[in-house]
Amino acid sequence: MAQMTAAELHAVNDVLVENGLWIRRLIDEIAQIVWTANADGTTTYFNRRWYEYTGLKIELSPQSSWQVVIHPDDALVLEKRWQRAVETGDVFECEYRLRNAAGDYRWFIGRTVPLRDNDRIVSWIGSATNIHDLKQAEAAWKESEERYRLMVDGARDYAIFMVNQSNEIVYWSAGSERVFGWSAAEAVGQSGELVFTPEDRANEVEETEIERALRDGSASDRRWHIRKDGKRIWVDGMMRRLDDEKTGALRGFAKVARDATQQHESEEQLRRAHDELEQRVQERTAELERTNAKLRQAMEQRQILEKQILLITEQERARISHDLHDSLCQELAGTAFILQSRAKAIENQSKVAADSLAEAAETVRANALMARQLARGLHPMEIGTSGLPSALRELCLRISDDVSCVCECPRSLRIDHDVAINLYRIAQEALTNSLKHANATEIIIRLERIKGAIVLTVSDDGQSKRRPGRGLGTLIMKYRAHAIGATLSIDSLKARGTKVSCRVPRKR
Repeated sequence: MAQMTAAELHAVNDVLVENGLWIRRLIDEIAQIVWTANADGTTTYFNRRWYEYTGLKIELSPQSSWQVVIHPDDALVLEKRWQRAVETGDVFECEYRLRNAAGDYRWFIGRTVPLRDNDRIVSWIGSATNIHDLKQAEAAWKESEERYRLMVDGARDYAIFMVNQSNEIVYWSAGSERVFGWSAAEAVGQSGELVFTPEDRANEVEETEIERALRDGSASDRRWHIRKDGKRIWVDGMMRRLDDEKTGALRGFAKVARDATQQHESEEQLRRAHDELEQRVQERTAELERTNAKLRQAMEQRQILEKQILLITEQERARISHDLHDSLCQELAGTAFILQSRAKAIENQSKVAADSLAEAAETVRANALMARQLARGLHPMEIGTSGLPSALRELCLRISDDVSCVCECPRSLRIDHDVAINLYRIAQEALTNSLKHANATEIIIRLERIKGAIVLTVSDDGQSKRRPGRGLGTLIMKYRAHAIGATLSIDSLKARGTKVSCRVPRKR
């Protein structure tokens, strides 16, 4: 065969290009989405309909376009079927949902066929047809079929009858006979008001139900109806409008109902029981509120009494302290002064007697000092709005020289007098416990303000053999902490010793 000239080759190429453009224009004009793929399944081309439907840009690669618009619930099934088709070379068919430019998903059916050259797949060409309306119609048909199945399968328990446009009964099922008592021969031709009570007939309830079904397509019916024997039954039913499938013209109405008398009675009993229970709950709640009010009143009175006991205790301590300080200590000091004076007066006459009187004067002075310290222990004179640190330091000074007692307190800290007294007593009790029960050799009393709260801590290095929270001293400390709205904690230290902490919040 003679070789073609360059001009002939150029002409053939032009024809091929022109035919390819014409085919592409034809594919762009059809209603279906069309695409092509390589032999390995990689998408290479979409027609114009694809971009119009999805709203995607042409610059986006065809392969990644699928991942953007395919519904997440369909992506896995679609991917598996497509891979199987690529591996086997079979025709690919699948239903899936694609997202349009407005963001809505619609159903498509896709079909992709392989293009072969000598039994070798060289490419794939596929199409997707919009079947969304068909799927909706299918769903509606399935819903209708389900209603029909419900009517047929439940015929024994459900009364099913139909009336025409004039409200005359044209169909009466066996279930209707069982529920209402009339046979089909007796019911057909009668008015649909046959099963309604006289009062509902007078109020034209049947006509109202038909009007609602005519307007809305269906109308619920839950009320008392009447049987052939005159017995009233509670019916739970539904009336639906029936239209001709082809013309859409009204054909009549279908009524589906069931005898729900027992259920209605149970619901009424449950409602009455609920009302009775609600009434009992309200009465019990009121009773509990009254009891709670009395309890709160008793607790308030107890707190008042506790505070009065603490106040009376401190007042009595103060009275005894003042009596010791102002009476006994003064008397002892005067006696010591007289003895010392008499010792000097008779020193020249009898050295032995003078020494005895001087020794007695020293003993009296020591007893006066002991009484003064006892008075301070009963009621520290210097406690006031800013005197608690001084009182705590003075408390440490009264400790025996065998025990190291350190007071880490600010020079001045303004505290309410009531709070200061109780904190002092807590520190005093904790100090006594450390000395008596723990055999402590080092005690640290710390008073500080942390985030607005007053915190008192008493730490020792004692043996901590006692059980925290069980002794009388511990109960007294907790009692005083509660009286000022504080929290008390007693903790054993890791190495040895015990730490007593009392925290008075900013707002007590």
